[in-house]
Amino acid sequence: MLVLAGCSTPSRLDTPPPSGFQPFYQPQPGESFGQVAHRLPVSEAELKRFNPRSQETPLNSSRSLRLPERSSDVPAEGPYYYRIQPGDTLSKLAQHFHISLLSLTQANPGLQPERLGIGQRIIIPVEGRDINGYRWPVDNPQVRINFSHQRWGVHQGLTLETEPREEIFPIAPGQVVFAGEMRGFGRVVIVEHSGRRQSIYGYCHALFVEERNRLSGRHPVCSAGHQRQINQPGIYFELREEGRAVSPENYLPALPWKD
Repeated sequence: MLVLAGCSTPSRLDTPPPSGFQPFYQPQPGESFGQVAHRLPVSEAELKRFNPRSQETPLNSSRSLRLPERSSDVPAEGPYYYRIQPGDTLSKLAQHFHISLLSLTQANPGLQPERLGIGQRIIIPVEGRDINGYRWPVDNPQVRINFSHQRWGVHQGLTLETEPREEIFPIAPGQVVFAGEMRGFGRVVIVEHSGRRQSIYGYCHALFVEERNRLSGRHPVCSAGHQRQINQPGIYFELREEGRAVSPENYLPALPWKD
């Protein structure tokens, strides 16, 4: 479980909005993040962190940007803080920030999804996207089963559909601590990273590494096999922190909108 309640204090959640604050901004045709940030009291980096899936250049003028109330609400290491607006649902917010719905509800214990209070401040449990330096295991991730759909017992990660035999890369430099067969996962590679985190790659076709290998991050660990959960070529991918499965989406770069 991803436990982030201790990252906040009641005073942070009870902070009133700045005078005259507007929660949305509609980009003008041809406008960039830098140009929008120049109009606002937040930096370009902070604006991008609060709109992680808006990666077009120039920005899509048909999609509104959400604005943080203050710089301290979007620290690079996370988590973020957000005030509920009319029309918001937890599903929409999880989609916007590209995090799992499960982790969003866990980070806000006591929150009633069906009765969100307009003006209520909540925690957005993003963890260090700007400082981890992680990458997705494949260049074009196709998430078919995400962290909020734990239907397979011990399977607590993501199911990624890939090209047949596609090379799979580690999310960051690290050391291989396991490479072999594992019941229920087929051929598996486990890589130990800094911060007491491990990444797990299951349902591999062929393994390209051995235990105790040190990886730079650009060396493939395996090729994709047959992902039986979706009956398609793919892998199972899991991220663990101090032995606990956590939502990979909260740590990895957000994927762009698909209109």
